[in-house]
Amino acid sequence: MGKDLKENKKKKIDKKIVLCTYIIIFLIGAIAGFIYEELFCLIIDKELIKRGFLYGPYLPVYGFGAIIMTYLLKRFKKDPLVVFLLAMLITGIVEYLTGYLMFTIYHRSWWDYTGLFLNINGYVCLRSVLTFGIGGLLLIYIIEPFVSDLSTRVNKNKYMYASVLIVSILVIDLVLTLVFRNKL
Repeated sequence: MGKDLKENKKKKIDKKIVLCTYIIIFLIGAIAGFIYEELFCLIIDKELIKRGFLYGPYLPVYGFGAIIMTYLLKRFKKDPLVVFLLAMLITGIVEYLTGYLMFTIYHRSWWDYTGLFLNINGYVCLRSVLTFGIGGLLLIYIIEPFVSDLSTRVNKNKYMYASVLIVSILVIDLVLTLVFRNKL
């Protein structure tokens, strides 16, 4: 009985570590997306404009895209071309649905690709999905392996506490945003 109990406890901890890894990947994706957009707008518009829905320096659409890509694309890791093409498809769908839903809810666009090559209703365009395809390669071949390796090298409790802290900060930001900035 003692061995089975230990194995069940280890499986529960392993599932928690996997969840924590996805939370950290979400945060890395969301922050990387924020930095990418700020730099892109600085180069194109010659000014820094705080992008995004939330107060903090992160864009959740990139975080969710990172989670979805990690979950779906790790199994194709042996074929970079497949990873690249599927990353383009996945992020194109995520970006389109996010833009459409945010416009439907808030009657406001957070981005508009109208006029860019192969845009679909201004929510997605070829340039964006090509960029996200490259981001998918970075995610699958560099970021995810680094975060997974980190999860084996750091104290499991500290790893879980860091994930709880990340989620807490994001939830507080979301609540404040919904109450004060982007009222539903």
